[in-house]
Amino acid sequence: MLDVDGTLVPYDFAALPSPAVVDAVKKAAEKVTVCVVTGREYGFTKHILETLGLHTGYAVVNNGANVIEIGSEKLIYDQAIERNETEAIVKILQEEKIAFYVKQHHLGRTLHKGPFQKGQVLDKAYMFYVIEDYSEAKIDAVFTKFSPLSHITFYKTNHASPEKFGLNITHVKATKLHGVEVIMKQLGLKREELIGVGDSYNDFPLLMACGLKVAMGNAIEDLKAIADYTAPPVTEDGVADVIDKFILA
Repeated sequence: MLDVDGTLVPYDFAALPSPAVVDAVKKAAEKVTVCVVTGREYGFTKHILETLGLHTGYAVVNNGANVIEIGSEKLIYDQAIERNETEAIVKILQEEKIAFYVKQHHLGRTLHKGPFQKGQVLDKAYMFYVIEDYSEAKIDAVFTKFSPLSHITFYKTNHASPEKFGLNITHVKATKLHGVEVIMKQLGLKREELIGVGDSYNDFPLLMACGLKVAMGNAIEDLKAIADYTAPPVTEDGVADVIDKFILA
């Protein structure tokens, strides 16, 4: 179970997995089912899957709001944020003067809604995405405003700069753990048979869903603290190292 940004590729939407990672994933796919688990929409994940040669299996996208069967692109898990809480989230973000995007479709239609126009109706939201343009104090202050909303979960993001933070918001049943559990059921696997590899705050549920927990060398320190193994960073082909040690050895 592989995270994408910061794990398979650096934090650059134009980046592709390195040749070493591609080779390792292709070899692993001959022995096990390799799945990606990402905050991206499926449309922004497909080129990664194609580069890795993954034409079957499953992809968890939108941080766990959707699970897609690769190849057929069949949607097998679908968990949007509830309408009343969607409206409350928009109101809070506007009051806090936070610019945001809303992911409204599992295949990749991201609609920019910041600032949200007065009276505009938001029919569906899988994930709110706040770019990393705010201080940690500002994001923490926004967190407190969400406390009355019982059906959402949210994670800080902090990749580009130590001083700049963003935010992901999804339904409480739309985490990477929920997505992995759907795949486990589809494949008839147990938790102890899974390897989870990630680097950021939203990867805590991913690692907790898996028997072997792996943090990248570039991961946040709190994730490394719960990991069974810390791989080299993404810039040093950490995923290839994990595959060599735990799958191909």
